[in-house]
Amino acid sequence: HFSLDSTIAEDTLPNKTGDRNGLIRYQILADDGHPLRLYSRSPTTDRSASVNNSSSSQTKRSILLLHGRTWSSQPVFDLRTSDNDEKQQSTLQSLAELGFDAYALDLRGFGETPRDEGGYTTPNRCVEDVKCAIDWIARRHDENYDKYGDDGNNETLNAAESSIAMSTKPALLGWSQGALVAQMYAQKHGPATLSDLVLFGTIYDPRVIYPRKPLFDENGQLISGGKDAVKPPAPEVLNTVAASLEDFTLPGTICDEAALEFSSVALAVDTVKAAWDELHEFNVCNPALVHVPTLVIVGAQDPYVKWDAQRELFERLGNEDKSMCVLPACDHAAHILKARKMFIRSVVGFLLRKAGF
Repeated sequence: HFSLDSTIAEDTLPNKTGDRNGLIRYQILADDGHPLRLYSRSPTTDRSASVNNSSSSQTKRSILLLHGRTWSSQPVFDLRTSDNDEKQQSTLQSLAELGFDAYALDLRGFGETPRDEGGYTTPNRCVEDVKCAIDWIARRHDENYDKYGDDGNNETLNAAESSIAMSTKPALLGWSQGALVAQMYAQKHGPATLSDLVLFGTIYDPRVIYPRKPLFDENGQLISGGKDAVKPPAPEVLNTVAASLEDFTLPGTICDEAALEFSSVALAVDTVKAAWDELHEFNVCNPALVHVPTLVIVGAQDPYVKWDAQRELFERLGNEDKSMCVLPACDHAAHILKARKMFIRSVVGFLLRKAGF
């Protein structure tokens, strides 16, 4: 584990979009020393006190958001068509206004987190980077975090300390392919580090088996399967305006202004597509190994999900504390459509399901 002070470094990462009316940026270090970009927003009102706290002593909740396969955190979780976000389009801002310490992570090769020396983004590497971000968030909001232990059930804690330990564990929300990363994380690190898991628009499908790449190329060079593998250079493919708008599939569910702003920010921060590799690592996804309370949330008309897979995912989750929410008249990007408040209410309702009234 890193201490909080050693995780924070002088910010050397690019700022691709300027101030964006107060977007807060953090640079943290992964376990291999690679810099990672985190974002958050500050609340502009005092509504949070009445929403997130059932008593004056309740600890403020935190949550980490993970983007999907193509677009990074700024367009995905901080879309706004006005400086003050009067239309409440930013997921980060909406959660901050409701009293949550919400953070969004740019995975390697996305947004303001650069590619590493290898150039590729892989599921296992993403999981370890998420672990660094979760640890950083937990330490930021609980100075006693390190004494709770890795097993999440430290018998040396008294009842009050155990309650605090649970309440200061962040929740984790993953969208689309980011939901697969979140599920992998929950399977590996689960209850020891997380309070809750939200799988949003997950593309999990037990019938999809990602093939392994060949170990060797035509010259007998090891190109996959170990630290000594020499991969070809990661491709650099430009993103396009058409690609930035392809998740919006239902007429009338998002206004033109918001769709064009999404495209503008997306192309500014994700000019080049991230180079995903080793997708076979997603094959470990198994709902029965998820022992964290879980919300499965999906748009009713999401073209990227399989409904039998969604049902099987929910039914096989390894924790009986679970819920499933279907958002009507929504496709894949439900959180930024006109029905986005319903999405926020569903997520917040699950996270605060055990709070008082």
